[in-house]
Amino acid sequence: MSRVPIVIKIIIQKMKHIVNKPHIVIDARLYGPKHTGLGRYTKNLLVALIKLPNFNKYKFTLLIYPELKAEIKGDLGKNFNYFITNIRHYSIIEQILLPIILKYLQPDLVHFTHIDKPILYLNKSVVTVHDLIKLFSKGQETTTKFILFYWIRYFAYLLMTHVILKTSYVIVPSNFWRDYIIKKYQFNPQKIITTYEAVDPNLSPKIVNCKLKIENYILYTGNLYPHKNIKIVFQALQQLPKLKLKIISKASVFQKRAVNLVKKLNISSQVEFLGYVPDNKFADIYQNALALVHPAFLEGFSLTGLEAMAQNCPVIASNASCLPEVYSDSVLYFDPSKPNQLIKQIKNLQTNPKLRQQLITKGHQQVAKYSWATCAKLTLDFYSKSISN
Repeated sequence: MSRVPIVIKIIIQKMKHIVNKPHIVIDARLYGPKHTGLGRYTKNLLVALIKLPNFNKYKFTLLIYPELKAEIKGDLGKNFNYFITNIRHYSIIEQILLPIILKYLQPDLVHFTHIDKPILYLNKSVVTVHDLIKLFSKGQETTTKFILFYWIRYFAYLLMTHVILKTSYVIVPSNFWRDYIIKKYQFNPQKIITTYEAVDPNLSPKIVNCKLKIENYILYTGNLYPHKNIKIVFQALQQLPKLKLKIISKASVFQKRAVNLVKKLNISSQVEFLGYVPDNKFADIYQNALALVHPAFLEGFSLTGLEAMAQNCPVIASNASCLPEVYSDSVLYFDPSKPNQLIKQIKNLQTNPKLRQQLITKGHQQVAKYSWATCAKLTLDFYSKSISN
């Protein structure tokens, strides 16, 4: 008879443990590769979180769009609770209704996986700030909107950024942005951490075929916003008439502008727009390229170069913003405002096969420095710190 109360006591203790788990809500509405870098970050972070030994010490709820339900549950199973919502990012409705939903969910902490937090939500939160490029790259050429409407949105973005940073714990993908935020906003260094991202596991490094014939083309991957600086690559092509360029980028107004610039510079025969290319088609395009060129003035972290390295493709990169921090000595650098420096680095690879192989080896070593497991562990530890403070 005396054992019955003991059993009941154990059950009650276990139930209390479950009930008292800290509750963390994660905004996963932008999930998966279709949402580009933000989606890759969200997916790979969540997949890695599940594998951590301390994962079960918390209760997790994901905010997801209904159209992503099957994909997300297929990847993550029953490890998370799911709250399905049609509230879209960057909308007025989001600013009003999302705080109400979060109040209903009663989280101890909310993780907004990019800088899109309702300014009326003032409870504990972590925000991943992938970059603040909009503060630097601005003006009519950066938008497809009517210019007056653009400036209204721009100043609203400035206000939101200020409010969000003042009311949140912050995760950034590089020390470049951590240092900038601390200095620009007098931000408390104890409330911001750097969690480096990593190559998607589906794009893990593969052994290069040393007998593979390298074709005479360079590669560019990513969107074509002005800060990406594709113009300097076009200018280099004018001085390298036998070299071709393949561009992997989704159709957009900025791609149309790039097409028009190509025609204006009379290099149409050298440039091929491939559109969107799925991950499983990357290997041949990358391995056969002379190099991937990454000419951006500004980046947040930039997985583009690491993905190329993982596919046995050397990288020629701008020496601006966070790129030297992320790529270290595994790439050839150039000043993004000087086409002649880019041309020189391209010629270095064209005339030196040994250098190309050295860069491939260094690239594999650089990719190995980053992992989603490390990113997830740092993130989970930061959740704990944020909840307890």
